[in-house]
Amino acid sequence: MAAISFTTFRETYAPAILKKRAKKLRKETGQPYHTYAERTQEGHTLRKVLTQAMTRPLRLLAFHPIIQVAAVISAIGYGLLYIVLSSFAEIWTHKYGQSVEISGLHYISCALGELAASQIGAPLMDYWFRRTERRNGQHLPENRVPLMAMGAFIAPIGFIIYGWCAEFRVHWAWVDVAMFITCFGMQISGMPLQAYMIDAYPDHTSSAIAAEQFPRSLAAFLFPLFTPKMYAALGYGWGNSAMAFAELALELAAPLLLWKVGASLRARATSSL
Repeated sequence: MAAISFTTFRETYAPAILKKRAKKLRKETGQPYHTYAERTQEGHTLRKVLTQAMTRPLRLLAFHPIIQVAAVISAIGYGLLYIVLSSFAEIWTHKYGQSVEISGLHYISCALGELAASQIGAPLMDYWFRRTERRNGQHLPENRVPLMAMGAFIAPIGFIIYGWCAEFRVHWAWVDVAMFITCFGMQISGMPLQAYMIDAYPDHTSSAIAAEQFPRSLAAFLFPLFTPKMYAALGYGWGNSAMAFAELALELAAPLLLWKVGASLRARATSSL
């Protein structure tokens, strides 16, 4: 997929496009046309450029509050997702007495939730962004935040329903419906978060997303480790409820923080790039 994208998709990164134009102008006119990015890196060795680029995600995570807030939101959501992925089949084999082969089919509900959210969430996100932009007259990353807050309610509700349905062995279809809602909510709230990161760091989007990815991947590794003991102690109902309430608290507080002070945090966080 990366090879196909590299060879067929059009370049969208502004510095790269300007660099090609400057190179073409130098060739056609003989004049020393150079972009701002080229001038700022003039005299830098390849080692320095690579070191700066490769350490930028860690510096962003360490010194930029926006990255830290986004990383916390993303980590809790990804952790819950991996709780589901690591324990979902066990519910069907142990609670419902289904075979391993049949238990794997229930993951279709997760896929359908993600798919539906991606098709509904993308146009909804763009519509809400344009509406908010017309209202305040500015193109701000914070215009993505309201949809994050609205989506924050959906996944915890689905996760709680999923836990209590599994706890009392309600008909399997309701568990799948709850998982559809959970994955739908995770995708709906996750898409505006990624768009916010892209808008907030247009020149270093890859580094910003990489910085966010580190805590998220760490949560995906750690959460399944305590999942069996959590369910053994609390059961599926209270175990899922506890995690869902924690997610709800964080995913409501974080968008509110970004909405209130996100612009000022972005204005101050210009170092470590």
